[in-house]
Amino acid sequence: MNIITVKTFRAVRLRTYGSTSTDGGGDDGVLGASFTKLSGERRINLSARYEAQARLLDSDRGVTPPSASGLYSNAGNVTSVSGGSLDPALDALAGQSVTSAGVPSLVAGQVPTLQDFTAYANTPHVSSNTSDYSLQPRTHELKLNGVYADQIFKTVSASFNASYTHNNSESLQGPARGILTLPADSLYSPFSQDTLLYRNYTTVPALQHTAHTDTVHAGLNFNGDVGDWKWNSTGSFDRSTTSTNSQTGLDLSAAQTALTSGLSSFDPFSEVDRNWLNNRLTNRGHTTGTSGKITGLLSGSRFSLPAGDVSTSIAPTGTLTEQNATSLSQGKLQRTHISRDVGTLQIDGDIPIANARKHVLSFLGKLDANINGAISQVSHFGTLGTIGGGVTWEPAPWVQFPFSVTDRTEAPGATDLITPRIETPNVTTYDYVTGRSVQVTTISGGNRNLQAADRHEISIGTIISPSFLDGARLHVNYVRDRNHNPVMSLPTATAAIEDAFPDRYQRNSDGILDVVDIRPVNALMEKRNEWNATFSFSRPLGKKPEGKGEKHAAGGRYYIVLTQVWRLKDTVQLRSGLPPIDLLNGRTISGTGGQPRHEVELQGGVFKNGFGFRLVTKWQSATSTLASTHASSLFFSDLATVDTTAFADLGEIPRWQKRRWAKNFRVMVSVSNLFNSRIRARNGLGVTPAGYEPAFLDPLGRTVSISIRKSV
Repeated sequence: MNIITVKTFRAVRLRTYGSTSTDGGGDDGVLGASFTKLSGERRINLSARYEAQARLLDSDRGVTPPSASGLYSNAGNVTSVSGGSLDPALDALAGQSVTSAGVPSLVAGQVPTLQDFTAYANTPHVSSNTSDYSLQPRTHELKLNGVYADQIFKTVSASFNASYTHNNSESLQGPARGILTLPADSLYSPFSQDTLLYRNYTTVPALQHTAHTDTVHAGLNFNGDVGDWKWNSTGSFDRSTTSTNSQTGLDLSAAQTALTSGLSSFDPFSEVDRNWLNNRLTNRGHTTGTSGKITGLLSGSRFSLPAGDVSTSIAPTGTLTEQNATSLSQGKLQRTHISRDVGTLQIDGDIPIANARKHVLSFLGKLDANINGAISQVSHFGTLGTIGGGVTWEPAPWVQFPFSVTDRTEAPGATDLITPRIETPNVTTYDYVTGRSVQVTTISGGNRNLQAADRHEISIGTIISPSFLDGARLHVNYVRDRNHNPVMSLPTATAAIEDAFPDRYQRNSDGILDVVDIRPVNALMEKRNEWNATFSFSRPLGKKPEGKGEKHAAGGRYYIVLTQVWRLKDTVQLRSGLPPIDLLNGRTISGTGGQPRHEVELQGGVFKNGFGFRLVTKWQSATSTLASTHASSLFFSDLATVDTTAFADLGEIPRWQKRRWAKNFRVMVSVSNLFNSRIRARNGLGVTPAGYEPAFLDPLGRTVSISIRKSV
């Protein structure tokens, strides 16, 4: 990064951006404006940005979610209150024990008979309301930001920053639904006992999940020098509020009263008047978080060794956090509160050991050591610490061998502890125990019982910058990571996960997964070994510009960056005594298979005379999740994607360099996922389960965007 400033500068920048998917829908648009003014040491930045993203429905992609339950449908299904046979007389007519039945097609006001139900005995209706589900929510976001900076004393500068963000999100969670109890003595009941009627009510809008977040930030920063030391001090205040409303169904208490009282005009099997369907069961959550933070930093070189200066830094930090959460679920009000005080002192030191240029242990070339440590006092968790260190050995100018060790203890975030409990219906998940896709109600929120995590990491690397290939650099690194008590969510139902957390999964009387509790938990141990490599190469195009009057773009440049990750080990042990879950060999803790063993990314770009082009290609290897049977297992294909971007800085194009309208004018066109590639999922029988169609895994696919930016 090369940053060039001037004494006096003033600019207004306007930007507009729009994107859409080539499959249709999922439009996204951005409007932005910023103002910058430099006057000596004084700097003013003001910016505003608004983004709107359109909702994308299942019906827009022609995909069908699995049924939320085997009982809810548009026409309706009935079961007995006890879960047994609906009626002995119906059993006799059907020649079998009938525990559920679809509602027959009747004219309004017609009283059904047992004979009408025989055609649907143990064959409940199934409905697909694809326009009532969101693949992508509708969102709106507004960001305002301002910075004022100036020098207040000869050696002290200060800056003030304030920002505000407002975000709205709205998604559809399936058709409005409810359960009515049909009394045995009702005019519309042919049964000898009370029954339950499960129905979707499509004459009213679908269930919605909404979230609203407002965030305010203010920060003050001071920088200065004291002798050979540099110091920095910052203070910040942050406040955020989040409100969520998740509709879980219809409140049919008024309709139930009409049915129980025998109101003849209320026919539960025909289209129900909207007046009976106005009230909804809603889970509500509200979280308010306030945080104040003061940090300091003192850095410099206090003394020297024969190999060079010893540099140190000391950074004290103090943080006060308040979090309040309120949730209303199933009529039950819960309030939670947490206050957290954190005091941290961190010390870092860089120690030169050998330096051939200074003739100190010359046979080693250049050898530097680093030590760092931090101690934190965290309320409710006690004293936590971090200690680390390493060395960087440079036996020759073109090669380095960095080595580092880190051991740290981290408390869980306050939001993981007290986020309000929210129930969200109709969430698609794959049940590896039964080998079927189902829609469940998820329970999200915080967990006050979370423990601190201990992480131990070792990193060994090699950096090569060959002198015969100017602009090239190869960095190869091996990482060994061990994490005790990691915090994670467990949305996927596998036999191993259910054994470890049986209280997190609820099934109905037929063994169908019904409720999944995805609130965070502590696993026992996570182990990860991997090596990664990055090769970068950058060279100028043509001769390097000479003289102050030459345009920077005239020289041009091209670059290539190739990175790869090869995971050697990735396991999670959930509980003591249970075998580890091998994420690289057919096990998972997520809904989209295990961890890819290989990932590769290639970036390349070129720019000259105002024109530029960038290409990013990514590839990840296939994954699988092995269930108790081959038929129930899921196999996910590998994935290769290509993103392209072309841009033109009109004022840098030779023929337009003197045109005022072209100055600081950029036009950019991008295509993400150029070949519309998506992961393909199959079970052991070669069938894609419901909810795992490509559009579910990647709703947008290929997108095309255009951006226009102009500074005046």
